[in-house]
Amino acid sequence: MEVVTEYADQRTELEEKIRSLEADKASLLSDVASLKEKIATFELEKSANALESEVQALRTEKAVLEEKAATYEAEAGYNLPPVGTEGI
Repeated sequence: MEVVTEYADQRTELEEKIRSLEADKASLLSDVASLKEKIATFELEKSANALESEVQALRTEKAVLEEKAATYEAEAGYNLPPVGTEGI
């Protein structure tokens, strides 16, 4: 009878361990999903900031070049088509 009780106790311990591990697994899966979402958001923010900087630099370059082109046009009397209308 003692052997049966020993196996019953062992089974109870294993069932408790399994429940505990399943709870840990569920919690970890939730944490992992949350962290992946957080990282994805940070990466998107980083990309958006980089693109925003590039766009601003290009806008500045475009404005400088348009100013320079306007100066040449005024000095030499050139009449170039506006940017983006070539070939129309």
